[in-house]
Amino acid sequence: MKTTFVKIFAFLIATVSIYSYVGQLVPQFEEYPPEKKVITVSTPPAELAAIGEELVRVKGGCLICHKVTETGNVRGPDLRKAAGQAGTRKPGMDAEAYLTESLVEPNAFLVPGYPKMMPSAIKPPANMNLAEVKAIIAYLQTLGGAEVTVKIAAADIKAAKAAGPVHKGKEAMGTHGCIGCHKIEGDGGEVGPELTKVGAGRTAQELLTKIVEPSVWTTPNYPAGVMPAELGKAIPEGERHEIVAYLMGLSGKPYSPTGAESPWSHEGVRLGLVILIFNLGMLAALAIAARCEKRREAT
Repeated sequence: MKTTFVKIFAFLIATVSIYSYVGQLVPQFEEYPPEKKVITVSTPPAELAAIGEELVRVKGGCLICHKVTETGNVRGPDLRKAAGQAGTRKPGMDAEAYLTESLVEPNAFLVPGYPKMMPSAIKPPANMNLAEVKAIIAYLQTLGGAEVTVKIAAADIKAAKAAGPVHKGKEAMGTHGCIGCHKIEGDGGEVGPELTKVGAGRTAQELLTKIVEPSVWTTPNYPAGVMPAELGKAIPEGERHEIVAYLMGLSGKPYSPTGAESPWSHEGVRLGLVILIFNLGMLAALAIAARCEKRREAT
């Protein structure tokens, strides 16, 4: 028995050693997170505009509705013209003040031909502070070929009020622009129907289908074809399930973000089962080896 156990143990050590050796042959790379850009009262105009461009493209999610090149979305006004036209939008309001208002209180003035759909930049999901708002204005000014006039004050840098823990599904809806058109729990646009209780009358599978195939049904009193078909397909599958889990939860219906009602579909549970089966297999191998050893000794 002792000899058999030693052989099995030696085999395991040899196997682990081979995997470790092969792993060392694979080239190793060190990855570092991108350097966080901090806005201060002395941030140069060019750097401030660069930070603003990143905010427009990432945190703000502005390009879901607007465009900054010849190609892009046209649900909102062309941002290349924003700074140049800002001074003429509202009588008695200069360009910088108008751009600030359009980001902080977007519904205070609607550009003719465009619906009420943009959430405030200082509220979730963007949840920016005034320094970030001014960075976006700096970018819009440079985008339109104008001089950067915004100045950062110490009070502008104060962090936006923390919104507390946010469901991954709600966060995904903000990232992908859903809240720009839909109202959820009191926040969002009014172009599309409110989604707070959409799960009450729909199944999880129906909502998943609606995300990737917007034309599958149209809510009464809302026009068809407003939601672009490519928008939902661009959302990663895991995030689509998180969105559905969030919406179903608002209606009191359980749904696993893994895409199934059963907890056995969770990756952690499946991994635990694999480890359990492996350990049981090893115990069975030891038991069989022990029995064979006893038979050998008996003969």
